[in-house]
Amino acid sequence: MKQVISASRRTDIPAFYLKWFMEHIRAGEIEVTNPFNRKQVKKVSLSPRDVAWIVFWSRNYSHFLTNAEAFDNYRLYFHFTINPADKLLEPDMISPAIALRQLEALVSKFGPESVVWRYDPFAFYRTDGEIRSNHNIRVFRRFVKEASRIGLQRCYVSIVSLYPKVLKRAARVPGFRFEATGAGHNHRILQEVVDLASLYGVRVYSCSDNSLLEVNGMKEAHCIDGKLLNRLGHQQVSERRHPGRRDCGCTLSIDIGDYLKTPCKYHCLYCYAR
Repeated sequence: MKQVISASRRTDIPAFYLKWFMEHIRAGEIEVTNPFNRKQVKKVSLSPRDVAWIVFWSRNYSHFLTNAEAFDNYRLYFHFTINPADKLLEPDMISPAIALRQLEALVSKFGPESVVWRYDPFAFYRTDGEIRSNHNIRVFRRFVKEASRIGLQRCYVSIVSLYPKVLKRAARVPGFRFEATGAGHNHRILQEVVDLASLYGVRVYSCSDNSLLEVNGMKEAHCIDGKLLNRLGHQQVSERRHPGRRDCGCTLSIDIGDYLKTPCKYHCLYCYAR
């Protein structure tokens, strides 16, 4: 059975390390370090004989779209995060307008069934004495309308996880703090999102948070979904659940990113990977 390569939950390879990844594709293998025990290093084959799918995760596919032919021997699946512009939370992000054009280009080249739009995480914060959010229902309507127009039917969402390192980072920003909103607050907002998306034929999926399944119409996300990949491709991959993060619905894959060797160069205030 062939492998699924995740590139990557730990960093943005298409935006910052595509050349590095292409070099390893040509070499046919890559070393992967266990992030919890850096003494554990294993070689992973990248040969098309051993890899059925590569799953990309990114906020900017400009480099990929000009080098897509390097991956012609693989089936490809894409996660594309496009949020409303918020320079405080995501200071380095490309504009939503540019991102939406890239999204359309990916769908045109690889088909809507191989692309997921991620509108996540929802973050709530206090600054200058006011409670704000990176979510904007009017912007979401524009995004979901565009997603529907190009044939996308899935939107993945989550609520920001306030890890100690995230709170410590936020504490260095004068006058800023994240708000730990409760389930009732989050569910009311997400219900509006789910209901609006449904008007455009788009289903909303909760990533790694089964509490959000209490929202009427919310589906459980499988960001790497062996069953879906097997329906889309002729090469079978594992449909076993991947061990690890609570409530994660992903099936087995090998993540080739590294928090230290290939650190993400974005400076998102809420990021768990930095």
